[in-house]
Amino acid sequence: MLLSAVYAQQKQGDYFRRELSFTNDNDAYLFQKKDANYTNGLFLKLTTAAQKNGNKTVRSYEIGQMIYTPLIRKTAAPEDIDRPYCGYLFFKYNESQFFAKESVLQYSVSLGVVGAASFGEDMQNSYHKFLRYAPFTGWQYQVQNALGIDLGFNYARTIIEDSSWLKWVPDIQVNLGSTFTNAKLGAYLCVGSFEKNSNSALWNARVQNKATQTNRKYELFAYWHPQIIFQAYNATVEGGLFSKGNGAVLGETEPWMFQQTWGLCYAQGRWTTKIELIYQSREAVTQKNPQRYGSLQLGYRLH
Repeated sequence: MLLSAVYAQQKQGDYFRRELSFTNDNDAYLFQKKDANYTNGLFLKLTTAAQKNGNKTVRSYEIGQMIYTPLIRKTAAPEDIDRPYCGYLFFKYNESQFFAKESVLQYSVSLGVVGAASFGEDMQNSYHKFLRYAPFTGWQYQVQNALGIDLGFNYARTIIEDSSWLKWVPDIQVNLGSTFTNAKLGAYLCVGSFEKNSNSALWNARVQNKATQTNRKYELFAYWHPQIIFQAYNATVEGGLFSKGNGAVLGETEPWMFQQTWGLCYAQGRWTTKIELIYQSREAVTQKNPQRYGSLQLGYRLH
């Protein structure tokens, strides 16, 4: 019985079933002398591993908040708002399935709210006060409260892989809902030391539901992810799809966008860390400048 207990402990130590990760997006990471547009994002995610129809499946549960503001901090009149004030608070369930030939199918459902109920104004004022930053003065013009539900689909497949130091993974995403309706076409170009998609931190897939043989002790790779985006609806710019409310200064969504992400990922044992630099063209027609911001992610795996 003692030998069985020791063996069970050893077996459990071979892999990690769950991962808790924290991500923060902020344009302050780029040391810019401005704070505007998509100005802050906070995300907490729990990821677990399972099997479904014989394929590895990764499920995640995420709560997040995103904050948007115009370029001019001292908003004196509606004319100063090039991109609407808006907070977005949401809960998301995501499921990723990994198939043969290095293909990945993801789908998600999100329930969220824009407007004062998202606590965007409260959060921004709190950390601005803590960091001794000047506040934005136009939150009275923010997007009004509106609930939203959204469905997301993403398919990716490795097309080129050369000796596990370079791979090219095109992906297509579609989001349908009352907060965001858009389509995205892009591709990951990864260079470095990485695992197959089903075990890679690129897809938050280093969790396992059974002991699994991996190719490397760690992952360390750089990646580039350009995307062409078509926007049909964006509630953070246009307000709620079914409820605009009164008093908000809203905008018009820019139909076509271009986004690219440069990232560096390291994962070993219990830990994963990602550092990203994101460039995004204008989301709103009247938005004066494109958006640049940084993203930091830290993940810790548990048995």
